[in-house]
Formats: sequence, structure tokens, C-alpha cells
Amino acid sequence: MPHPFIHVEIGTRDIDRSRRFYEAAFGWTVRYQAIEGTEAPYGLVDTGQAPGGGLFQAGADQPLGVTVYIGSDDLQETLSKIEAAGGRTLMPPTEVPGEGWFALFADTDGNTLGLWKGISPS
Repeated sequence: MPHPFIHVEIGTRDIDRSRRFYEAAFGWTVRYQAIEGTEAPYGLVDTGQAPGGGLFQAGADQPLGVTVYIGSDDLQETLSKIEAAGGRTLMPPTEVPGEGWFALFADTDGNTLGLWKGISPS
């Protein structure tokens, strides 16, 4: 896999306000999806073309920002390469039930990025 950008995630303090903003400003469609273990919904963003995106409601102590996710066939192998190149793992591979797995890492400048491996179609 060539490791393309596949998902862009935007943190917000008010997901409903952000949904209205992005739909009005850019014509995007945001569809809420329940997240297991949390009360806040996740907003799946359809921009009309790839990559896809999402809105998530960040906790009060969680910094806001944008996270770009990079595709990977093997998250642990990619994290090992990231660490060997001077980056560091921030969150190990974590399952998103029914969807796939993600991990977070910091590059050598401290930027937070994500890795994503979706469930392969049967």
C-alpha cells in the first residue's frame, strides 16, 4: 500500500455548531454516528470526493486541532518504522468495532497524525 491520506478529522467543542458551519460554508454532508462507550456522536463528513473526514467533540481538557490519517496495511509495522525514523507512538492500534483500527503518532516535529486500517471487504 502506498500510504495515502485517507481521512481528515476535525476536533470541536460543539459538534452541532461545527456541522452547521461546514454544511453551510462548503456544502458538505455530515451524518452522525454513535460511538461505543461515549455519549457524543461522531460526524462522518462527506465532501463529495476522497479523502473522507470526520468531526468529533473533544473533551474540555483535549486540545482542538485537525488530524490527518494515513492508510496502512499493518499498523504495528508502520509504527515501528515511524519510531525508527525518530517519531513516537501516541496511541497504539485501537479497534473501531465494525470499521477497522487506528493509531496515533507524533512526527519528528511533534505533529500528531493518525494511521488507519479498515476492515477488508470479504
